[in-house]
Amino acid sequence: MKLNLSLKEPNVKFIEDTKNKLTNSTSQEVILKFIKSALKIEDLNLIFGPEKEKCSGGCFAAEPYVELDIDIDDFKKLKKIYSSYDFDDYDTEEEEISKVIRCIINFNEDKSN
Repeated sequence: MKLNLSLKEPNVKFIEDTKNKLTNSTSQEVILKFIKSALKIEDLNLIFGPEKEKCSGGCFAAEPYVELDIDIDDFKKLKKIYSSYDFDDYDTEEEEISKVIRCIINFNEDKSN
């Protein structure tokens, strides 16, 4: 399934930094690896709890950062996460899923510091 992912500037910088640390990795590969890893965590509150879900780092860019080719089952899991937490309302499903992925990226960035 194709998803146009919208990220914030700090997310993009972290993805680019991570991509540069890994040999022959694309932005999409880095993001999908973060998603797969996050979906294995039993306590999702570590990523999406009330202190994690609020915006940080400014608004997301007007143009999508990357088009992800995401597994439909992972997409459904991300959609379920969005509906399970008190996120702000977004206009499109892609924006909702992008919010969940931004939280996952923020979590990975926090872990790396």
